[in-house]
Amino acid sequence: MLKKIGYLLVFVIFLFPADVYPYRPFITEDAGVSGLGEQKVEMGFVGSRQNEYWYNYISLLYGIGLGKAEILVETPYCINDEARGLEGIILAAKINVFEVDDTLMLGAKAGYEFPDDCYGVSAIATKKIGILVMHSQIGLKRAFNDTVGLFGLGFEYQLLQHLSVIIDNFTEYDGDALYHRVLTGVIYSFNSEIALDVATGYCYANNHNNYREYLIVSY
Repeated sequence: MLKKIGYLLVFVIFLFPADVYPYRPFITEDAGVSGLGEQKVEMGFVGSRQNEYWYNYISLLYGIGLGKAEILVETPYCINDEARGLEGIILAAKINVFEVDDTLMLGAKAGYEFPDDCYGVSAIATKKIGILVMHSQIGLKRAFNDTVGLFGLGFEYQLLQHLSVIIDNFTEYDGDALYHRVLTGVIYSFNSEIALDVATGYCYANNHNNYREYLIVSY
């Protein structure tokens, strides 16, 4: 079944070409949005070496609103033998609020996760300085009766025409607990339709005896 889904996604990518831009492995959002009618399909894995869980993600993005907005549907599927199955469905929308000559973009995003009944809103800024791109994000999320603050700062450095290096920091804080993730990796664009994202990093939580969890992300 998974092979059939993979073949279908590859077919869709080649049938509907679109310029690629990084969604993952960044956790911090990019303020850019897809053009009108532009679609993007992503599939990959997010895994924890310490707790030995792996999630297969399939993400579908589509540009609406005269090129000023996009919608996202995401389906994280756990492939750990002890907890195999669909974790939920994530629905989100992002709009372009302000843009200056592709060097500064401001955006806003709202998202909802079913069936966990989690939802949130964020303000996003992307600033380009030469070959360096910075992404910053601040927002709030309501999850399991807790209000969580979101803070993100990511950097993308273009080494070559098709190769970029990323560093991403993302923090969630609810007043009692702090959960911080750091990722570093590369993005390689084979052409204007296909890109490969690979990153590794760790998570830190101050309410679990300073526990650390190591992550691998591949898209």
